Amino acid sequence: MIRFRDERGQINAGCFIALIVLAIVVVIAVKTVPVLVNMGDLQKEIELLSERATISAYTNTRIKNRIMQKAEELHLPVAPENVVVKRTSQFIDITVTYDVDIHYPFYTYHWHKVHRVTGRLF
Repeated sequence: MIRFRDERGQINAGCFIALIVLAIVVVIAVKTVPVLVNMGDLQKEIELLSERATISAYTNTRIKNRIMQKAEELHLPVAPENVVVKRTSQFIDITVTYDVDIHYPFYTYHWHKVHRVTGRLF
Protein backbone atom coordinates (compact mmCIF):
# COMPACT_ATOMS: atom_id res chain seq x y z
CA MET A 1 0.00 0.00 0.00
CA ILE A 2 1.32 3.42 -1.00
CA ARG A 3 1.08 6.26 1.50
CA PHE A 4 1.08 9.90 0.41
CA ARG A 5 2.42 11.55 3.54
CA ASP A 6 4.52 14.03 1.58
CA GLU A 7 1.50 15.46 -0.24
CA ARG A 8 -0.41 16.55 2.83
CA GLY A 9 -1.71 20.16 2.49
CA GLN A 10 -0.92 20.50 -1.19
CA ILE A 11 -3.61 21.40 -3.72
CA ASN A 12 -3.77 20.54 -7.35
CA ALA A 13 -2.76 23.23 -9.81
CA GLY A 14 -6.02 22.70 -11.70
CA CYS A 15 -8.07 23.51 -8.63
CA PHE A 16 -6.07 26.67 -7.98
CA ILE A 17 -6.49 27.84 -11.59
CA ALA A 18 -10.22 27.11 -11.45
CA LEU A 19 -10.55 29.23 -8.30
CA ILE A 20 -8.74 32.12 -9.99
CA VAL A 21 -10.99 31.88 -13.07
CA LEU A 22 -14.06 31.74 -10.82
CA ALA A 23 -12.92 34.87 -8.95
CA ILE A 24 -12.40 36.74 -12.24
CA VAL A 25 -15.86 35.74 -13.48
CA VAL A 26 -17.47 36.88 -10.21
CA VAL A 27 -15.72 40.28 -10.36
CA ILE A 28 -16.82 40.80 -13.97
CA ALA A 29 -20.39 39.75 -13.17
CA VAL A 30 -20.65 42.03 -10.13
CA LYS A 31 -19.58 45.04 -12.21
CA THR A 32 -21.47 44.23 -15.44
CA VAL A 33 -24.85 42.79 -14.43
CA PRO A 34 -26.24 45.98 -12.78
CA VAL A 35 -25.37 48.00 -15.89
CA LEU A 36 -27.06 45.41 -18.12
CA VAL A 37 -30.20 45.45 -15.96
CA ASN A 38 -30.37 49.26 -16.10
CA MET A 39 -29.92 49.22 -19.88
CA GLY A 40 -32.75 46.71 -20.18
CA ASP A 41 -35.03 48.86 -18.04
CA LEU A 42 -34.31 51.89 -20.22
CA GLN A 43 -35.03 49.84 -23.36
CA LYS A 44 -38.40 48.75 -21.91
CA GLU A 45 -39.28 52.37 -21.08
CA ILE A 46 -38.44 53.48 -24.63
CA GLU A 47 -40.58 50.69 -26.09
CA LEU A 48 -43.47 51.63 -23.78
CA LEU A 49 -43.23 55.28 -24.82
CA SER A 50 -43.21 54.37 -28.51
CA GLU A 51 -46.44 52.41 -27.96
CA ARG A 52 -48.05 55.30 -26.09
CA ALA A 53 -47.02 57.84 -28.74
CA THR A 54 -50.40 57.42 -30.43
CA ILE A 55 -52.00 59.32 -27.55
CA SER A 56 -52.12 63.02 -28.35
CA ALA A 57 -50.83 63.98 -24.88
CA TYR A 58 -47.50 62.23 -25.58
CA THR A 59 -45.65 64.89 -27.54
CA ASN A 60 -42.02 64.58 -28.59
CA THR A 61 -40.84 66.79 -25.71
CA ARG A 62 -42.83 64.79 -23.16
CA ILE A 63 -41.35 61.54 -24.48
CA LYS A 64 -37.85 63.01 -24.36
CA ASN A 65 -38.37 64.25 -20.80
CA ARG A 66 -39.63 60.83 -19.66
CA ILE A 67 -36.58 59.15 -21.18
CA MET A 68 -34.27 61.62 -19.45
CA GLN A 69 -36.03 61.05 -16.10
CA LYS A 70 -35.74 57.28 -16.45
CA ALA A 71 -32.06 57.49 -17.43
CA GLU A 72 -31.35 59.70 -14.41
CA GLU A 73 -33.23 57.28 -12.16
CA LEU A 74 -31.13 54.39 -13.51
CA HIS A 75 -27.86 56.35 -13.26
CA LEU A 76 -27.15 56.10 -16.99
CA PRO A 77 -25.17 58.99 -18.56
CA VAL A 78 -27.67 60.11 -21.20
CA ALA A 79 -27.32 63.69 -22.42
CA PRO A 80 -30.43 65.54 -23.69
CA GLU A 81 -28.87 66.05 -27.12
CA ASN A 82 -28.45 62.27 -27.47
CA VAL A 83 -32.19 61.60 -27.30
CA VAL A 84 -33.78 61.97 -30.74
CA VAL A 85 -37.53 61.62 -31.25
CA LYS A 86 -38.77 61.82 -34.85
CA ARG A 87 -42.37 61.52 -35.97
CA THR A 88 -43.84 60.95 -39.38
CA SER A 89 -47.48 60.42 -40.29
CA GLN A 90 -47.26 56.66 -39.66
CA PHE A 91 -44.18 56.02 -37.51
CA ILE A 92 -42.28 57.31 -34.50
CA ASP A 93 -38.55 56.70 -34.26
CA ILE A 94 -36.80 57.06 -30.89
CA THR A 95 -33.01 56.86 -30.74
CA VAL A 96 -30.98 57.12 -27.53
CA THR A 97 -27.18 56.92 -27.56
CA TYR A 98 -24.74 57.05 -24.66
CA ASP A 99 -21.42 55.70 -23.42
CA VAL A 100 -21.01 53.80 -20.17
CA ASP A 101 -17.63 53.20 -18.55
CA ILE A 102 -17.33 50.01 -16.51
CA HIS A 103 -14.29 50.09 -14.23
CA TYR A 104 -12.70 46.70 -13.57
CA PRO A 105 -9.63 46.32 -11.31
CA PHE A 106 -7.06 46.60 -14.12
CA TYR A 107 -9.17 47.69 -17.08
CA THR A 108 -11.87 50.21 -17.99
CA TYR A 109 -14.38 49.09 -20.62
CA HIS A 110 -16.01 51.85 -22.69
CA TRP A 111 -19.43 50.63 -23.81
CA HIS A 112 -21.18 52.58 -26.58
CA LYS A 113 -24.89 51.78 -26.45
CA VAL A 114 -27.61 52.73 -28.95
CA HIS A 115 -31.29 52.11 -28.24
CA ARG A 116 -33.39 52.45 -31.39
CA VAL A 117 -37.13 51.80 -31.37
CA THR A 118 -39.56 52.39 -34.22
CA GLY A 119 -43.25 52.34 -33.37
CA ARG A 120 -46.29 52.49 -35.58
CA LEU A 121 -48.74 55.35 -35.13
CA PHE A 122 -52.38 54.54 -35.83
